[in-house]
Amino acid sequence: MLTGKQYANMIISAANNLMNNKELLNEMNVFPVPDGDTGKNMSMSISGAKEAAEKCLETDCDITTVADKAAMATLRGARGNSGVILSQLLRGIAKEMKNKKNINALSFAKCFSSASATAYSAVMKPTEGTILTVARESAQAVEKLADKTDVTVILKEAVKAANISLNHTPELLPKLKQAGVVDAGGKGWTLVLEGMLYYLENGTVVILTESDKKADTKKLAEVADEEITFTYCTEFLIDKKSPEVNVDRFKNTISKIGDCMVVIEDFDVVKVHIHTDNPGIVIQNALKIGSLNDIKIDNMRYQHNEKIIKNAEEITKNKKESKPKEPPKPYAIIAVSAGEGYSEIMRELGVSEIIEGGQTMNPSAGDILEAINKANAETVYILPNNKNIIMAAQSAKEMAKCEVRVIGTTSVPQGISAMLGFSAEADADINEAAMLSMAEGVSAGSVTYAVRDSENNGIKIKKDDIIGLTDAGIVASGKDINDIAVAVCESIVNEDTGLLTVYYGDEISEETAEKLEEALNEKFKDFDISIQYGGQPIYYYNIAAEE
Repeated sequence: MLTGKQYANMIISAANNLMNNKELLNEMNVFPVPDGDTGKNMSMSISGAKEAAEKCLETDCDITTVADKAAMATLRGARGNSGVILSQLLRGIAKEMKNKKNINALSFAKCFSSASATAYSAVMKPTEGTILTVARESAQAVEKLADKTDVTVILKEAVKAANISLNHTPELLPKLKQAGVVDAGGKGWTLVLEGMLYYLENGTVVILTESDKKADTKKLAEVADEEITFTYCTEFLIDKKSPEVNVDRFKNTISKIGDCMVVIEDFDVVKVHIHTDNPGIVIQNALKIGSLNDIKIDNMRYQHNEKIIKNAEEITKNKKESKPKEPPKPYAIIAVSAGEGYSEIMRELGVSEIIEGGQTMNPSAGDILEAINKANAETVYILPNNKNIIMAAQSAKEMAKCEVRVIGTTSVPQGISAMLGFSAEADADINEAAMLSMAEGVSAGSVTYAVRDSENNGIKIKKDDIIGLTDAGIVASGKDINDIAVAVCESIVNEDTGLLTVYYGDEISEETAEKLEEALNEKFKDFDISIQYGGQPIYYYNIAAEE
């Protein structure tokens, strides 16, 4: 028999095992640079289940209570498609454990089928070769053992079948095969099962050893565009205003404007996850059902280890508490920056508020709104300096009490150029147009670090290669940082280029930057070359070509 205490420890062990391997899962979504955060999402999703299980151990809950609390906590904390599906796998297990103090091997075997069926039903268009496949095939394997009396035997077979299924996922999804990885979500589910099995076999939980592990920033980089149909991964919780609200009508409405939709109605909450180009429309329709919590909107084309977006209640709180006490200034400029050199340059150009952030740490709408309120100005100009931050800036604009102009800069070099178009004497319309014009006149590139073997844009890339990136994707790969920087410059210059500005990052010495300057002066004799310290992480060089 499996008791509530045992299942609670199995959940804790599973959560620890998943958290210990979150960076492994993150890097499985790389083509050849990180574009996903499956490990982060699944770890954050199951962390609530772990907390619920720990509380259950304090009160000696039965297995029904443990399963229900763990499933609900995972649903409330679910992030990303993988996190939502994980919550439904645990919900399926909870369904089979309903109204039981303990369960036998037969019921435990049925838990896997219930988990798979619940997860599949939550996804509008299930894709094979994912966590769904791994869950289904492991469930099918244990159906044959339903007459066994040993719960451990059931779980051993589930783990074995899950790993076999996982290793087959590249044959079902060509992108996995091309990248040389298995499905990250499927791997996450096998880690959950393995963590559970560890407890049954050893009587102790997996020790949490990597809870504070952080990504090696040298190995993180901008993602080349994948075949993404809809840009924004949008998810939130709805607290229903009444039990009678029509959730099916809501599902039918938003299904027409996105894909990867998961809408799960559970007790008094509805968990929503959808990929869409119109998150605002999704949210407007959701508000008809009830109040929203834990809103998260990510730009999937540049998604990478994002900072958790503060929920709507916190944003509202910031808005109420950050009231200006002095008469507002005529204008203020806010810029997002990653790197002390960049920040110093922008302050010298007139930026009044710097928000720390960038590719690996996107500030939330709440962070930007706080900066707007702190700036205390009649008109505020925002330089997001990253594609993944523009939407958060637009959201902050909608909540701000002053006039806000979001200048859609996608890099710090663009932001610096935009500042050159600003005039304190001009009105907001003229300044916005001038700043946008200056930013659009910049062609940008960067140099960073590849994390695995791959092929992109016809370029063969080896792990640890230096890669050059432009808006067109990866344009060069090799071993020498400066050689790749020169190649990037060749890709972004044109007949109108007059100035090349190179910002070197915190990994580059001044001597190395000076050698690049010499090479560029030799290569581009008709251009003005400027080398400046940016101090940015991740990117060895950021480069701007201007007229």
